Amino acid sequence: MPLLRSRRTLAVALASFLALGGSVLAAVPASAAETPTDVKDASCSVGDLRDLCAPVGELLDVRVGDVHPTQPSLGYDEVYYKLGRYDAALSKDAINKKFADWCEANGQQDAASAQPGATLTDPSTFTCTVPVGSETADTIAPMKTVVIGPKGVLYLTDGHHTLTSFQENSGPDVHVRLRVLGNLSGLSDADFWAAMQANKWTWLRDVDGDAITPAQLPANVGLSNFEDDRFRSILYFARDIGYAADGAVPFQEFYWGTWLRTRTDIPVAGWNQDDWAGSLALVKQLTQAQVALGAGTVVDPQSGYTAGDLSVLGAWNDGKAEGKGEWAKLAKPYSDAKPGKLAYMTEYRLRNVPAPTAPAAPAAPLAVVGGTSPAGSHVAISWSAPADGGSPLTGYTVALGAARSAEVDARATSFTFDGVAPGSYALTVTAHNAIGSTASTGTPVVVADPATVRGAVAITGALRPGGAVTVTANGLAADASGFAVEVHSEPVSLGTGSTDASGAFTLQAALPASLPAGAHTVTVSFNGTPVASAAFTVAAAGGGDGTGTTPGSGSAGSGSASRGSGSGVSGTLATTGSEAPIGLGIAGAIVIAAGVLLLARRRTRVGED
Repeated sequence: MPLLRSRRTLAVALASFLALGGSVLAAVPASAAETPTDVKDASCSVGDLRDLCAPVGELLDVRVGDVHPTQPSLGYDEVYYKLGRYDAALSKDAINKKFADWCEANGQQDAASAQPGATLTDPSTFTCTVPVGSETADTIAPMKTVVIGPKGVLYLTDGHHTLTSFQENSGPDVHVRLRVLGNLSGLSDADFWAAMQANKWTWLRDVDGDAITPAQLPANVGLSNFEDDRFRSILYFARDIGYAADGAVPFQEFYWGTWLRTRTDIPVAGWNQDDWAGSLALVKQLTQAQVALGAGTVVDPQSGYTAGDLSVLGAWNDGKAEGKGEWAKLAKPYSDAKPGKLAYMTEYRLRNVPAPTAPAAPAAPLAVVGGTSPAGSHVAISWSAPADGGSPLTGYTVALGAARSAEVDARATSFTFDGVAPGSYALTVTAHNAIGSTASTGTPVVVADPATVRGAVAITGALRPGGAVTVTANGLAADASGFAVEVHSEPVSLGTGSTDASGAFTLQAALPASLPAGAHTVTVSFNGTPVASAAFTVAAAGGGDGTGTTPGSGSAGSGSASRGSGSGVSGTLATTGSEAPIGLGIAGAIVIAAGVLLLARRRTRVGED
């Protein structure tokens, strides 16, 4: 059977399609519609036979290796089911299923015959039930679709699993016809991708549901180019049991996958695809949960699609008994003359796909200790995700020795422990999947005790009752908070300080107004342990300006003398004394003397009178 490479030849099939009710969307300028579907390259003319200029609805002969995906992931197990049917040693079909799938994808319904040694790369070696030129609307409807992008690049919008299966079985040189869903060759790259998203012709979310850019899409079909989405896989086997696979919404099963990720009671993350019975039970649990939703339940909050939008069935197995309908077909084991899809998938995996193992050990994690306080330090931990062993990671356990541990989401690569007490710890990160767990080698982590680091302190300023002073500390533990600053002998708090990276801080405060004149000590303590002290002398109130500098008497630590940041409490202490200037006192004495002199003069004048 010769390949269809001529647009004129394809016109026969297209004419049949149109005659039987098919439609070609009218050209819409990009500026005239929010979701354009036909904006051809400016070089195109009427009757132009270049693929670049193909009209919407055209059937294009395409090499499988030349199409570009519009989604980043596949359900590998759907492909494994197909490959099980395509495998000559596994297939129980009279005519190998790959020829039936090709005929359907090519608009020719089903396989009619296949010669011994027939291959997909040579369509003359097999035949389809509908000859070329006799296609109908019904035979064209299941065909896979493509959008023509800038420079004539072909973007596959439906058929990623089918074309990947063709390539995995027979290589990238297989040809198949694809129906043109849209021609956007006349748009810029930016406008093209905007139109693709507006038309919902692309799926720009990764296997975790996080957004990706078009640049992150694979360049070609083939398993190695896609991420494996097990949620998409299990939903393939739920078709026509929990929902109708009618294609009403593009990427229908990916939207269902968004909902399924929220259902932690349905253990897809731990699904063992090599276990046929367990897989069958999982599909039953999933599909029963689907039909229990009700049509109005929002399945994908981002799009707003409801279960009804995504064709949920009104009853499990479409209302049929368990021994009938689609469920009965799915439930047939490989030993049956007509095995179910799950049976073919499982059998193919067991023979061709390496069994999953426990994940590899994460590389030695990194830890940064900071924020020391009386309550403990912060230990910020980071690591790289290891190879998952063929089974998706389900989470991590992060541990600081035997005392502190936490369970962390599989997508995380960092965690912070708060309030870690001083000491030495062995840090480990353990990766988990459904098969097992593997821990990293221990990384030493030391959390220092600021109470063991001795430094120095000095107090300067107005060293008198109520005077404003500056307390400067250095040589203390770095990046620590909660240093208490007090005046002794009877302890009076001046505030608290936090050291910088050099182990220094500066505190602005006020001496108590009731502080008696004489010798005192300023101390810095951490969690009740003194780490620096200095003697100073307080001048008597009104006995001089009392301004001076008193160096600390504590032994210097390892920090520099640079000033850090402190949280002073100036103005918070009780004030009972006066800081009136000396000039004001003298002025008051002069006023009093003048009053006495005036009184004496008045008395003299009275005597004279």
